Amino acid sequence: MERYKVVKVKEREYRIGKWSAREGVYIVTKLAGLLAPVFAPLLKGMDVNKALNAKAPSDIDLQNVDIASMFQPLASIPEADFLYLQDKCLKVVQVKLPAGWIDVVNDNGSFALQDLEEDGMLLLTLMVHVIIHNLAGFFDGSPLMGLFGAIQATSSAT
Repeated sequence: MERYKVVKVKEREYRIGKWSAREGVYIVTKLAGLLAPVFAPLLKGMDVNKALNAKAPSDIDLQNVDIASMFQPLASIPEADFLYLQDKCLKVVQVKLPAGWIDVVNDNGSFALQDLEEDGMLLLTLMVHVIIHNLAGFFDGSPLMGLFGAIQATSSAT
């Protein structure tokens, strides 16, 4: 399991880190409760047995999944829970600058770069990369790895 993953988003390189094991277990448990309603439409629209036995992400058919209905539960996540998750995600992200890698969030909670303060989609994209990078280890050896791999492959297209 790799400690860091480098991703390129909007012409800039970001290094996605890992949460500590203790923090990761808590966050995964919290995420499971928050995201279960989001994944219900996903599971409703796909052949779960086929997804669980998929050898490659491309073997999973996502054509019948109602993506729009997945966003409704996200809108009901309490702000405090969302901000907690956002803070935990962004604290393990660094951006590559000419002087080297720097944390995207300063010790006082402010952003290190102005464009982070002004670009909500960039923040969401980084959060998704952090969550997927950190969840990958939880599914190793699990029959859910095929399904997780499809989600991970979809996010890598950013």
